[in-house]
Amino acid sequence: MKNRMNYLALVLLILLTPLAAAAQSTSNTPPQRLGLLGNVDLTMNLASFQQLPDVANCCPEFTSSTSLGWLLGLTYIKPFSSDLSLHLRLHYWSYGAAFTATETQPVVDMNGGPDEATIQHDLNASFQQISVEPLLGFTVAPDLTLLGGITAGYILSSTYDQKETLVTPTDATFPNLSRERNVLSGDIPDASVVGVGLTIGASYDLPLNEDRTMFLSPEILLTLSPFGPVSGVSWTAQHIRAGLALSFVPPEIEDSLTDQEFYEFTLGLTPPSKGTPGVRFVSNVSAEGLNADGTTSELTSISVEEFESRRIRPLLPYVFFDEESYTLSERYYRVDSDQRDGFSMSNFYNLDAMVTYHHVLNIVGRRMTDEPGASITLTGHATPEERGGMDLALERANAVRNYLVDVWGISASRITVNGKGLPTSPSNNAEDDGRAENRRVEITASSASILAPVESQDTIRRTLPEAIRFRPSIDPRVPIKEWRLFVARRGVITAGFKDGDPIPATVDWRLNGRTGVIPRGTTELSYLLAVSDTNNAVVPSATKRIPVSERRLDEKGTQTDSRVDRYSMILFGFDSAELTPEHRAMVDEVKKSITPSSTVSVTGYTDRTGTDAYNQGLSERRAVSVARELGLPSNVARGLGEALPLYDNNTPEGRFYSRTVEVTVETPKR
Repeated sequence: MKNRMNYLALVLLILLTPLAAAAQSTSNTPPQRLGLLGNVDLTMNLASFQQLPDVANCCPEFTSSTSLGWLLGLTYIKPFSSDLSLHLRLHYWSYGAAFTATETQPVVDMNGGPDEATIQHDLNASFQQISVEPLLGFTVAPDLTLLGGITAGYILSSTYDQKETLVTPTDATFPNLSRERNVLSGDIPDASVVGVGLTIGASYDLPLNEDRTMFLSPEILLTLSPFGPVSGVSWTAQHIRAGLALSFVPPEIEDSLTDQEFYEFTLGLTPPSKGTPGVRFVSNVSAEGLNADGTTSELTSISVEEFESRRIRPLLPYVFFDEESYTLSERYYRVDSDQRDGFSMSNFYNLDAMVTYHHVLNIVGRRMTDEPGASITLTGHATPEERGGMDLALERANAVRNYLVDVWGISASRITVNGKGLPTSPSNNAEDDGRAENRRVEITASSASILAPVESQDTIRRTLPEAIRFRPSIDPRVPIKEWRLFVARRGVITAGFKDGDPIPATVDWRLNGRTGVIPRGTTELSYLLAVSDTNNAVVPSATKRIPVSERRLDEKGTQTDSRVDRYSMILFGFDSAELTPEHRAMVDEVKKSITPSSTVSVTGYTDRTGTDAYNQGLSERRAVSVARELGLPSNVARGLGEALPLYDNNTPEGRFYSRTVEVTVETPKR
């Protein structure tokens, strides 16, 4: 028995090692899942024997039979990709066999005449087994997976009970003066201690929630084994199983320390000096001003000045979704039915374009409520790599519709939903950024007012310099685990940046145009670099400070003040500087605010897609095309490319909003 168990362990090790390696080496796959499973087992016993080893029985032959059993277990699902996965199972299995054979023998009755006796032979066997079942899953259609692999287990117990019964004649007995004989039970002699078979089957995932983190999966499996449960006996057991698996995606374990806690911990450390025993390196960080034209200058302080302003922010008519998900992202602000009546477009006073965009569903809901004759079309899109195809695209459109219907009370008859593959004007689907941008729902409206830009009279805060360029470094330069750069006000993080090895040469922090990036009343900002080495030791830099001066609107004289109006263009075509009808409508609005005394600047931007040099040229072409449409000389136009991005390029909406031209009109107040 010991040799058999060693052989089983070796087989499992050989089979599971490459699977585990593949599971560890593949990235960008669906999440792993844990769960429970239960099966009803139909055991098909194929046999041809007379008796169990060393167990007396007069049966001429036991042949095939079927019996029901059950199986309970645990399952672990590790996807390698969207099409291939490992299903590793551990289960307790109870199954058996119920053999019955009937024979007829001639006998002599009490009167000496010939007669026949009918004898029934019953043999029941029961097996308890604990098994490991590694299966490979091949997804052949959305949520439908074909399974194949081995089932290998240790048989905990093999028992039997048997008897032979004289059925007829009813008034006769066996020589033992009983109508039963060979009534025996106990452990099956020479029973196998391992069970090994090949398993194939199919499973279908039924999501139990919109997040697709819980699944109920009906399944059917067939296990075929050439090995019998008893040595020296012609008997094999094949299994058909059907049942359910309940699985869930385990929540991610968050870092033990938040960024704020880690920053406070870092403040308590003393920056080491170079050459200190046991210290591999020291951390350093410096800062300089980054001006609107891309040049740098010495940073002695930051000045903040308030101006009256008219802000027109475009509304991106797209809602983006995570890969293979149709759940609305937490980035989008949502209200409940009790809050919707208090939702007003006047709430967007002094908010930047990204905050405004994340209210897109509420803005559409409010405008459709105010304009009951308007209707919209929601077109969901999915990329070719995603499971679900058109169904997933349609579910995404339905998720947007359901929010507008359930929360905003918009009649479903006013909303048309469609599902398609890639958008008509897709981003580059060969890149991760492009695929993220193509996983979206596009909103079109019968009335231009539904998706019109958001306008507000604001107080803007303009900073000098435009941005800060940090220069982090370590000395000497060695491999590290992670770096973090913190900017703080009164011990609370205002901005943070982090990544792995290597430390970048520069980190840019944009100040201008971001309301609240420097809270009112700030007198200074502090910054430091914290680097974790490969042993998780944290090496901080010295903390440095930047003075901040502020000039508020209520402190300024009206004779010398100016009004600053800002307008943003959006939805330039991918790799295009061509103006759209929407751009020209915005240009018409800009023209209304320009006076002979106004100073106008036109600045073009791009997202991070493409090379620095190409993006610089593209941003310049966009700025020049807008300036030309405004009837302004080309010297008021400039391009910044991706050097100083307006918004976070790690999100698809941030990249779309960065493909823009901003027009600033500064007019002295009379």
